[in-house]
Amino acid sequence: MKYFEIEAQSIDEAIDKVVSEQKYPREFIEAEVIEEGSKGFLGIGRKNGLYKIKVNDYEYLKRKIKLTLTEILEKMDIHNFRVEIIEDYPTCKFNIISEDSNILIGKTAQTLNALQHIIDKIFNLEDESDKQFILDVENYRDRILTYLKEKATSLAANVLRTGKPAKMPPMVTMIRKEIHMSVKEIKGVKTESYGNGDIKTLYIVPEKGKKKRERR
Repeated sequence: MKYFEIEAQSIDEAIDKVVSEQKYPREFIEAEVIEEGSKGFLGIGRKNGLYKIKVNDYEYLKRKIKLTLTEILEKMDIHNFRVEIIEDYPTCKFNIISEDSNILIGKTAQTLNALQHIIDKIFNLEDESDKQFILDVENYRDRILTYLKEKATSLAANVLRTGKPAKMPPMVTMIRKEIHMSVKEIKGVKTESYGNGDIKTLYIVPEKGKKKRERR
């Protein structure tokens, strides 16, 4: 939620100011009186009231992302699709259901990650540190995350047994963070990431006696 304290002659005028200046639709706005104004006598001694305006920017952002994503998919000539919203606050997932799911995912999820990058930039989602807005195609991210967690657990067991680091495939940040957290629960090993940009290679290494590796 976002909150504004607005001085105005009436509660409707206070709401109008937020709609005009902040560009939020009225349907996402609630208002309450902090201090009543006074009309004065014949306009003399008139005093503005003070109003607290509450904007449900989370719901507004959800709607804007869905509308923008729909426009992008239509311009990509994707047909017969729908976008479902799956919420597990603070995570909000926009899951695309389509006959063209393989096209939308792309090789090693390149197309899906590109769509995520576009939406992130349009709405400055990097600034939404307390919430996550994730794009997916027919729950691909969930499926690949389950697979990668199982692979990481297996590789971690090998690292504990042999003392040799293990390499995992390059991953985007949101997937890599999940693997980091998963491996963190296994005593005796840790993860290290190497590379530039959003996609980096992840290694599982022994916590003690590891050899420093060159960045790749």
